[in-house]
Amino acid sequence: MLRILNLEAGYGPLRVLKGISLHVSPGEAVAVIGANGAGKTTLLKTIAGVLKARSGEIAFDKQNIRGRPAEKIVAVGCSLVPEGRHVFGTMTVRENLLLGAFCRRHVDNSAGVDESLEQVYDLFGILKERSNQLAGTLSGGQQQMLAIGRALMSRPRLLMMDEPSLGVAPLLVQSIYEKIVTLKRNGLTILLVEQNARAALAVADRGYVIETGQIVLQGPSRQLSDNPEVQRAYLGKEYRRIDE
Repeated sequence: MLRILNLEAGYGPLRVLKGISLHVSPGEAVAVIGANGAGKTTLLKTIAGVLKARSGEIAFDKQNIRGRPAEKIVAVGCSLVPEGRHVFGTMTVRENLLLGAFCRRHVDNSAGVDESLEQVYDLFGILKERSNQLAGTLSGGQQQMLAIGRALMSRPRLLMMDEPSLGVAPLLVQSIYEKIVTLKRNGLTILLVEQNARAALAVADRGYVIETGQIVLQGPSRQLSDNPEVQRAYLGKEYRRIDE
């Protein structure tokens, strides 16, 4: 579904991504783990069209999407849940969710949008309870749920998530990752970027380890979790998959 080949990107003179290559197949959950500053967020921003690639290939469903505007990439079925959530704090939960369906305004009717809204409410019941509450008054974990729900409103085939555990209380992190497992079981393809390698590898089928803008390890998530170097750098002694 997604194919990245020799991707280069950065900011001004700073070269961040240095020949990244990876792929995500339909129905997979793929994790990209690495330390802060390794290039994880830059990778997702470049795929999503927020940051311009300097060179390399980005193909989604065999279509070249490198250089397309971000809204066009969402329209073909590739949505990003950004790091830091970026919800609209002065708008209600419902209004934030409806903004996620903006790219569908020319191809879908109100009934279709309402159906997507109910699906998000079924997944995150707290959002339905707080539908008319201002998004800025939600907790960090609830805002993360809202950011995921907003991305789901575009009906993506590939959902990219950037640090969904960042700034979220541990109990809500577990709840959010259980919802990620539910989305995967329902057939959604997921590309998950995380500094929290324990959480990411616990739900992913495969993973990549990125260091200083380059992929240094890749393989099935169980294989990566058993790798002594990955354990030393990113995990710890106790490790268990969420979907077991």
